[in-house]
Amino acid sequence: MKAHLLPPRENYNGNLIWRKEDFIDKVDKTSTSLEQLRSLGYWASPFPEGDGITFSYKNDNHQKNNLDIIEDFRKCFEWVDIELAKSVSSNIELAELEDERKMMKCTVIVPIEKIFIQETISIGQYTLYCEKQFDENPDERLSKQEGSYIQFDCQLPYIDLLRLNTNIDHNSHVINKCLSITEYALDLVRFSHSSFTHKEFTPNPAGQRASGFYDVEIIPLEKTHLKPLILSGISRPLSVSNNWLGPQVDSISYPGIQYLSSVYDKVIENELSTVVTFAMRSCRQSFYSIGDESQFLNLIFSLDGLSNIDPRWKGWKQRTYIAALTCNNSSINFKENLEVYDNLYTNVRNKLVHDGKDFYQLQVDSNESSEQVFTYIKKIIALIESNNFSTLNELRGYAVKLLNQDEYKIAFREVIDRISKLRGVAPKYPSW
Repeated sequence: MKAHLLPPRENYNGNLIWRKEDFIDKVDKTSTSLEQLRSLGYWASPFPEGDGITFSYKNDNHQKNNLDIIEDFRKCFEWVDIELAKSVSSNIELAELEDERKMMKCTVIVPIEKIFIQETISIGQYTLYCEKQFDENPDERLSKQEGSYIQFDCQLPYIDLLRLNTNIDHNSHVINKCLSITEYALDLVRFSHSSFTHKEFTPNPAGQRASGFYDVEIIPLEKTHLKPLILSGISRPLSVSNNWLGPQVDSISYPGIQYLSSVYDKVIENELSTVVTFAMRSCRQSFYSIGDESQFLNLIFSLDGLSNIDPRWKGWKQRTYIAALTCNNSSINFKENLEVYDNLYTNVRNKLVHDGKDFYQLQVDSNESSEQVFTYIKKIIALIESNNFSTLNELRGYAVKLLNQDEYKIAFREVIDRISKLRGVAPKYPSW
């Protein structure tokens, strides 16, 4: 059982800090030790949070140095391993004693810009607040911000909160952690409102101000001495901003959106939900990519990962599989998707990757290409939702079942025959 002693200093009482959980059942022993301490001329009082005591030495005629004080404390608290603190911060010392696994429930508030919300919207664990001027109940807002913001509750490492404002790097670490959680809420907005062909409908990244600073408010909800915190900093030196107005969000409704919300709220946790989370993160990063090539390729790789592509599947085997997942049980859609996706993969993806081409050399619209892949990703997520799939094998089984139907075999043979003839090569049909 350990404790750290912070001796009194000018205008500050001393503190004996310990981990609350270690002393919960030591109330009587602590009281006895405090009485012994008081008999030596100390004033001492336990913290109401239960993680230590505050004290001072009351004898003005006889001052004690730090060694005298720690010797007195070791005598009175002989059952505690007391060390002299290496800093003057109680929070830093408590962080050294705390269990790294300890979490604290907090309300997090993150501003959002380049998005217009006229009426506050809630979806899952997230609430997207409108600007204060539009709020019918402005007095109930936890934040004093005039603009729109996202609010949610989450668990944050207690030691991270204790170490706040000790250095810029640690503040940036906590800010970025809160921003990453907030981005899940904006994923829902981008999924339902944003488009690569209309990038002006993309909100700014979470927390990003016009100044380049990122802001976060953290309100601890459990019993603690920590007060609500407002953090601000350039936690991400490079950023992308929407130079237009952003989307107008009146509601968040779209096929697959409730599934995504349940995934982000941890209501759905399975093999597929993990893959979906990765895919949505990649889509998010593509929206803010300043390179057309990286924007597109990131989406292609995400689509492959989400679809559970077997690495051994090449050419038409891979193309027909993606077309089956995105066709919505329609052989007409299947044929169209097969031809479009083959063109995207063969004439765009492969030339970017294998030939080192840039989009301007391909005479292809990069944003339209990216939007098409993004649409396929959204279709697969809607498919997962509508069929309540939980495993990658279920997703694969769905596509393989379609591809073994005569209607789809005839469809992909027609497409392969036509495209192979145009390319002057012999057709190669995949076996399913």
